[in-house]
Amino acid sequence: MKKIYFCLMFMLLGCVAASATDLAADSAATAKPKKVSVLDKFPDIRAGEHTRLSTKVEYGFNDVWGHHANFDLEALVPLNKYFDLGAGVQLSTANVYTFNVEVMPKFPLTVKQNRELYLDTRLLYRAVVRNKIHDFSWAFGMGYRQDYVDIFIGFNMRMMDAMRRRVDNNMNEMVSEAMMPIYSLEVFGRPRTCNWNVSARIANFDQFQIEHMWNPIFSIAGQYDPTEHWRVLARVICKPAGMFNMTASFFDIHCYAGFVYTF
Repeated sequence: MKKIYFCLMFMLLGCVAASATDLAADSAATAKPKKVSVLDKFPDIRAGEHTRLSTKVEYGFNDVWGHHANFDLEALVPLNKYFDLGAGVQLSTANVYTFNVEVMPKFPLTVKQNRELYLDTRLLYRAVVRNKIHDFSWAFGMGYRQDYVDIFIGFNMRMMDAMRRRVDNNMNEMVSEAMMPIYSLEVFGRPRTCNWNVSARIANFDQFQIEHMWNPIFSIAGQYDPTEHWRVLARVICKPAGMFNMTASFFDIHCYAGFVYTF
């Protein structure tokens, strides 16, 4: 898995170098007496414009929680074309509740292939009420996306503790994990601006879960935009089964379906 992480790093650096070359070529080709930044080619937006609300229903099964269902509610609020804020909550019938907050500065590179760099900082809190344990994760990193690929590399820190400590409790002090790498590689079948698309992804995190780098999460997804404001999506996920990176049976299967509304 370390080889995967370093390969992703080299791919990300290569994509950034290629984008910088294209950016220089575009600027040279359109040189005028008055310099116009490539960023100006991207339409500006007002705070809150194009806010996205999404809801999903997920079914899963594993040896730890058995059959269970999750309900996800997420919001993504652009403050301008360079900055997004996101938040989400997941409620599970397994008596597990997760909340996340995400801050994402963006740096558009070229209009061609919709290339951009982005930074992502996310805070994730999970309350495993069934086991009276909760954990807090902080992840940050850098990504690159264009029409057919989205690459992200970064690091994650996690702290775990008992919700209510007792003398007979096995966890009598907070447990802190060392900083661990996180990564994601998603490949799309069509340009991301198309009204329907399919994708395949390998990562060690998703919106409501962060795993060790050697516990990958595989998924296949599809989406369709029936109208300008609506998107229907579905995903099948194969990921580690267990809690706090302790694997019970190595993989379990999840699937979800939902929709997104963009204002």
